[in-house]
Formats: sequence, structure tokens, C-alpha cells
Amino acid sequence: MPDPLLLYSVNTWLAYMIAERFYSGEHYVWCTPYFDSRQFSLHTADVPPTSSPAEIYQNLFEEVRRGDRHSSKIKENRIGIFRGATIKKDQGIITDKQAQDIAAILDRAETRDFRPLIYVMPYSAVRTRISEVPVADRAHPLSVEYVIDRLPRNEFDVIEPRV
Repeated sequence: MPDPLLLYSVNTWLAYMIAERFYSGEHYVWCTPYFDSRQFSLHTADVPPTSSPAEIYQNLFEEVRRGDRHSSKIKENRIGIFRGATIKKDQGIITDKQAQDIAAILDRAETRDFRPLIYVMPYSAVRTRISEVPVADRAHPLSVEYVIDRLPRNEFDVIEPRV
């Protein structure tokens, strides 16, 4: 596959705010070069719904809009934010107190705090920081998925569409 022009990711507003406030504006992103792979040919490796930014956005938007207190995506995001805070504490990036503050924020967060944001990254700006997701961890073995552990805020744009 030739180098893509852009990479796309969807994260929650709460994850964005925690990274901005506690992690010096460095964000963790799982991304793909397709916003919506359903728009491409059948010969393109399809990105399944659980890794498709368009489908993640649509599903999370509806769960937040309708106040779904049983949303598995929101539950996963809470767990992921907490796990990230534990890792950052262990790495010495945040203090014990900051990790406790993040846990308290997660306890008090409302469904609307998990509204989705779309991250758009120029591939050329992040190419040296991306790691290809191992085949065993991808939503489909042929999908193209990357992780960026510490993406600075000045290397991506944030879109919050009003649907």
C-alpha cells in the first residue's frame, strides 16, 4: 500500500481533555488511513466496524445522544482511560495524585462527556511515530491499523461534527 495522505481516529471528548490537561497534550490514538472503508472498492482490505472511524463515530454519537447508560463503548473508554492513567503514573509522567484525580473524573463523568471527536493526522507529520498494530490485535487480519502512543496536539486536527 502506498503511503496514505491522512490517518483518522475517533476518541472521546473526555479522553481528549484528560490528555490535554494531564499528559501535556500528548494523545494516544488507534488510527487507520480510511475514515470509512465502506466507500472503497471490494478489493480494498475492509476495516471492520470496531476499527472504522466512521462507524465508531456514528455508534458512539448515537449512544451519547440517546443517553445509553449500558454503552459497551463508553465502558471500554472508561477502562482505557483508567489503564492509560496507570501506565502514565508507572512511567512517571503523572503523579499518584493526578492518577487519583483522573479516577475521580471517570467516576463522575456523564454520558455526554464521552461524545466522539474525529482526529485527522497528516501521515507525513506522524510517519516516524506510528506503530503497525500486530495482526493478532487488529479487528481483521488484513485491515490497516496503526497506534501512536504520544501524538502531540499540534500534529492533528479535531473535528466535532454536529449531526
